[in-house]
Amino acid sequence: MKAIIYESNSGFTKRYAETLAEKTGLPAYSLSEAKKKVEKGADVVFMGWVFANKITGFDKAKKQWNVCALAAVGMNPLSDKNTEIVKDANKPECPMFYLPGGLDISKLKGMYKMMLSMVRKSLEKENKPEYDDAIKMFRDGGDFYSEEYLEGLLALVMMKM
Repeated sequence: MKAIIYESNSGFTKRYAETLAEKTGLPAYSLSEAKKKVEKGADVVFMGWVFANKITGFDKAKKQWNVCALAAVGMNPLSDKNTEIVKDANKPECPMFYLPGGLDISKLKGMYKMMLSMVRKSLEKENKPEYDDAIKMFRDGGDFYSEEYLEGLLALVMMKM
């Protein structure tokens, strides 16, 4: 592996990428930085945040580099179901890991902030108890980051180095 490349919106994916870089000794670059610093076709780990089940930046990354491992960072809890939903939406040809990240509302901008507000209001109108956690997250944010979630990805990266 040559590098860890990430696309982050509110900082959780960047945090995971920097932790993985620290543990592996690989450099971590944002997607825009990597275009200048990582040679085309290099073996990389790509990490992106999840929006509508799609891993942001993944399509661009796989056109530029050989993505050997993929991490999806999202707001949902870690579960086989959530991992499968994201896998089905992205169809990676490499191992994929789902990492619970969180939501920092203060860092959201424009369209994303507006869409999140609309979804929250829609869920509030439905007034169903199963939506309470999502409504709270969309209103107050949340942080689910844990180094423990990196264990499987870290083991794979260390094996391929």
